[in-house]
Amino acid sequence: MDRAIDATAVFRGATTLAMKDGHLDDQEMRILARLSHALRLPEGLPLKIYDNIIEGRDSDSGRELTRSEALMVYGQVLEAYCTISEPTPEAALLLSYMRTVFDINETEHREFVRSVDRHLEQVVHRNVAAQLRTTIDDAIELVSDPLQKLRIRK
Repeated sequence: MDRAIDATAVFRGATTLAMKDGHLDDQEMRILARLSHALRLPEGLPLKIYDNIIEGRDSDSGRELTRSEALMVYGQVLEAYCTISEPTPEAALLLSYMRTVFDINETEHREFVRSVDRHLEQVVHRNVAAQLRTTIDDAIELVSDPLQKLRIRK
């Protein structure tokens, strides 16, 4: 990556792309929220950028991203995209935009996908196990409580 990448410009470009149909859907907002967080945009700046787009004004330049920051941002946005159960073509277009802006080649993209897959497998497994434990504990309590009342009555 030889060219500088401006964090504000990346967010503005993604928001402009997402707004091309006149509104932001839930998936687009989710990806833009993750992008804003990953870019470490100051509080209030994403809304200001959105307002500038609506009003046809330019946005001030932001901080320059290093290559490693750009890769980290792409990985976080890819993870957000991968957790959408049925991604829309618009959400996929946002991911493609970021891949282009961050100059992510096919090999890098495939490695990110493998990394996200491994991470999600661990997280989902942990969350499913925790959910099952909670359900089992609730079931034991629900079943035990009526049994205790029956025993008392005898």
